[in-house]
Amino acid sequence: MVFSRAKTYVVSVMSFPVIMVLVWMYLMMIQFYLVTISVNHDTVNLESISFSTYILFPLIGLLTDVYIGRYRAIMIGINLCFISWIITGILFILNSSYGGFMGQMWILPGSIINVIGYITFAANIIQYNVDQLIGASANELSTIIYWNIASYPTAWVLSDSLLLLDTVTADLLFIIATGVALSLILVSHSLFKHKLENVSQIKNPVKLIVRVLCYARKHKYPENRSALTYWEEEAPSRLDLGKDKYGGSFTEEEVEDVKTFFRMLPLFIAIVGFGSALFLWIPLGKAMNKSSVHYIIFKYDGAYQIVVLLLFFIYQFIIRGCCHRYIPSMLTRMGAGLVFALLGCITQLLVHIFASYDFLLIIRQILFGITCFLIYPTSLEFTVAQSPEYMRGMMVGLCYSSLGIGSIIAFMLLFLIKKWYYIITISCVFQLLILIAFVILAKRYKYRVRENEVNIVQIVDDHYQRYMEQEDEYEYQRHKVTLENETNYVIND
Repeated sequence: MVFSRAKTYVVSVMSFPVIMVLVWMYLMMIQFYLVTISVNHDTVNLESISFSTYILFPLIGLLTDVYIGRYRAIMIGINLCFISWIITGILFILNSSYGGFMGQMWILPGSIINVIGYITFAANIIQYNVDQLIGASANELSTIIYWNIASYPTAWVLSDSLLLLDTVTADLLFIIATGVALSLILVSHSLFKHKLENVSQIKNPVKLIVRVLCYARKHKYPENRSALTYWEEEAPSRLDLGKDKYGGSFTEEEVEDVKTFFRMLPLFIAIVGFGSALFLWIPLGKAMNKSSVHYIIFKYDGAYQIVVLLLFFIYQFIIRGCCHRYIPSMLTRMGAGLVFALLGCITQLLVHIFASYDFLLIIRQILFGITCFLIYPTSLEFTVAQSPEYMRGMMVGLCYSSLGIGSIIAFMLLFLIKKWYYIITISCVFQLLILIAFVILAKRYKYRVRENEVNIVQIVDDHYQRYMEQEDEYEYQRHKVTLENETNYVIND
């Protein structure tokens, strides 16, 4: 029974398109972290810059859903990363052949292009993977989201092995591994792109939100109200006046979608708090003078990534398989994550007070690993589950941008304040305030339940129409080959 439940949550959703897109995610994350480690080792902190660019994700998601399409945006990101790999390889050869005349700057041009391609890819890949699950249940969506998020610690743990090598060998392996990862993505795409589901989105969520707000501003009372609405106990809000049953020009689903957008928006403060605490890492000098393994664990937060990866496997294969009935709600898990974030900030304060630095820093990484696992994938799960289909790209982008805002807050504290005890104290107070605000907002949040979020009939019809077109094309090509063979036979006779 236990294994059957685990199979229900883990294996049943893994159709071929889902697996292929998921492999793309892992390969892209591996190549990006390889670039990140190489640049961080040589020049600047590329990871910090990439997290700061997360504030652009809502705009990218909106443009993708309304104008470009998720499939095209993902392929643009992959091709940009492949171009960056070619540029980096050429500069590496030139720099090695002419005595290192570029110093460590040879990697920067390709890395900048790689970041642009990565953020274009990352802003759309989870939504696109969800698109491959036609008519999926909430459990199946949750499973695929967790498998996508697991690519981050997996790629980081694999990429950390480069730090144990000398600089020349690490750079060479970085170029080879990056090229192999991107080549595998492009080859699999060229072979199996016909199996992918491409859902077109045409409704602009920003335009709908603006129209509903403008209608609510201009109308204080209902117009041409339906007689059935007089039996309602509660008076309609200003936004509700836009519904067609109150004489408005919008359907009930459209108005409820706008209300859901404004209910979800404040809850993203949990991700802001997590991002600000995660990137507020103040190094101590004695951690930099020990063995390479020690260097990886403490400077690059290796223990933090390992904890996140272990928690993923425990949750996915044990907790969801055996104790799925006792898993708390999404908002409860996010609130618990903020508690661990506060404990992590307090632990960092203790790190600078007491002498047992290594032991406390390991505890800090464990606490932030638990925080990441409770907040990051759960927030994306909550966003995908609650946001309307045509708003999903923008809402997932807002979820990512909250992490970017948190990282910017942390960098500003580190830049503006020089005393470590002021920085950590402000961070602890900030985490406490966010925890209190989130608990209040979470208690007042009303979960959105939809009876028919997407037109399943239309999606299935499009799927089989595409299948029939492929079958007709196959029959045509087969008939053409048969005619050519018969013609050749007649000529030979």
